[in-house]
Amino acid sequence: DNNWRDIVWAPELGLFVALAVTGSGDRIMTSPDGINWTTRSNPVDNNWHGITWAPELGLLVAVAISGTGNRVMTSPDGINWTTRVSAADNNWYGITWAPELGLLVAVASSGTGNRVMTSPDGINWTTRSTNNNAWISITWAPELGLFVAVAWSGTGDRVMTSPDGINWTTRSSAADNEWMR
Repeated sequence: DNNWRDIVWAPELGLFVALAVTGSGDRIMTSPDGINWTTRSNPVDNNWHGITWAPELGLLVAVAISGTGNRVMTSPDGINWTTRVSAADNNWYGITWAPELGLLVAVASSGTGNRVMTSPDGINWTTRSTNNNAWISITWAPELGLFVAVAWSGTGDRVMTSPDGINWTTRSSAADNEWMR
């Protein structure tokens, strides 16, 4: 009965992995087929919101909107998880992997000018400069060589793009809707 927030498929592991924002020690579940699910122990009861699979790293990486210094966790198999030091205690909502750049990028809804963090390995994270919109979701478009993120706040600028995860440009959004996932 947890509040599940995100799910990813890791084909190399043959596993779905889902994350929740509620529960006590059981905020992760896995399934090989989407039908039969197994609860997995999480190292801390943070409010886990985003997850991605980085096959080149052999790593699942999750981000949270709560916790103190530990808003990232990683796993090589979806079963055993390790907390990692986050670059800032922002509310990290979305995360993506860009294999062409060898870079993980996460976005947050809180923080002051630092609502993006990047990592080449899921362990070491660096904040990046952004505006203070509430960034919720991010994706990587390899054909365009572009990260695109959307926000639920801002005036006419609820989209931002980056070719490298470091330098970000705000873009005009089609509407000032609360863009989520």
